[in-house]
Amino acid sequence: MFKTILKSELKNIFRDSMYIFFMVYPVIMGVAGYFLVPYLRETLAPGNIIPEITVMLFILMTGYMFGALTAFTLLDDKDDNVLMSLKITPVSVKLYVIFKLAISFIFGFIATLVIILATDFLPGSSFWIILMISILGALQAPGVALIVNSFANNKVSGFAIMKMSGLILMVPVIAFFVQSWQEVFLIFAPGFWSARLIQMELITALETNFSVMVYFVFGVIYNILFTYLFMKLFSKRSNL
Repeated sequence: MFKTILKSELKNIFRDSMYIFFMVYPVIMGVAGYFLVPYLRETLAPGNIIPEITVMLFILMTGYMFGALTAFTLLDDKDDNVLMSLKITPVSVKLYVIFKLAISFIFGFIATLVIILATDFLPGSSFWIILMISILGALQAPGVALIVNSFANNKVSGFAIMKMSGLILMVPVIAFFVQSWQEVFLIFAPGFWSARLIQMELITALETNFSVMVYFVFGVIYNILFTYLFMKLFSKRSNL
């Protein structure tokens, strides 16, 4: 079943120019970051954290874009009555949605991992740290897809909600300046956890409350819980 949904998902993506753009967008961002980040590091004064903030946003945007891509393919399924049609088949609608969310995570993970390795955004970082950052970054994707579909009825409202949810990406920027217990006010943003790991790699003098592994474990648990809660909301609003 997963293979069938994957083929259907790829078919839907490549038939729409907007979806193709979503797929290519991380590549564009990676190429831009490859030249922009070294330029910022060379031209800005030592101690300026703009290059680090730029790196963080480039990495977080990758998983976010695959969440947006899945969000709009799910909206297409609503418009085409695919989800309603599945109710009269042996295939569980919730299982179908979960598979699509899993695909968004897999694509987001691969794209984030490739971009970090190809651009050397995190010089000196071990592969395991990069792997953890890629996992946490990609775990945003299912949550983003469900946020959009929980409140949007069509693509127009979906775009508006996606733009508003994009503000969540700005929250991790604040984490550069908050290392004490006040960071508890930032954890509601799914991208906070991967952002914290990125910050710890880029700024060795950064004082944090926990180790890399603790942030990683908390981040995985939080993102799974976040996705679960929005899956419940999406199911209720869509009468699944």
